[in-house]
Amino acid sequence: MLRIYCTKKLEAFIGSVDQELPSDIIHRSIFDWNAHLFSVERKQCIAVINNRTAYSVFLVGIKKKDLKVIDLYFYHRLIQQFRHDKVIGENESVEKLFAGGNLKFYKTNNDRKTIGRINDFVYMFKTHLSYKYEKLENMDIVYENGLFNSTPTGKPGENKKTWSRPIENMKNEMKTSA
Repeated sequence: MLRIYCTKKLEAFIGSVDQELPSDIIHRSIFDWNAHLFSVERKQCIAVINNRTAYSVFLVGIKKKDLKVIDLYFYHRLIQQFRHDKVIGENESVEKLFAGGNLKFYKTNNDRKTIGRINDFVYMFKTHLSYKYEKLENMDIVYENGLFNSTPTGKPGENKKTWSRPIENMKNEMKTSA
C-alpha cells in the first residue's frame, strides 16, 4: 500500500486524511510519498514525490469529484511516467507498489527534505510552463515530468552530498524491492 503524506493545503482539499502517522514512519520506504496541491491557470495540480528516491509524478487538472478515483488516476499516471522514464518496460507493471491495497492518505510527516524537493519541482513546473508553453493544455506533462526526474538530487539514505537522479534511484529501488 502506498502511503501519501499530504501538505496542509492538500489535506484541506481532500477533506479527511488519517491523522495518526504509521509507527514505522522513521524508515524511508519506496511506499512513502509526499504530496502537495498547487494551482496553475485556475486548475488544481498535485505534485507527488517519493520520499526515498525523489521521483515525482504530477497530476494536473484534479477536481473534487476526481478524488473518488484518485487511486486509479495516480496508478495510471505513475505507470505512464515509469514507462516514459524507462523505469519499467512496456510489459511490466507496478503491482508490487500497490500490494496490500490502494493509496492511504496521512497528515504531513514534516519531511523537510522531501517538501523542499516538492517546492523545487513545483517551481520548475511553473517556470517550464511560462517559458516553454503558452497554456497548460499545450504542456507535455509526461515529458516535462521526465526532465524533473532527470534533475540531480542527493542519493537516498546518504548524508554526504553525492548526486544521483530520481530515475536512477527509482530503478535501483524497484530492482531491490522485487
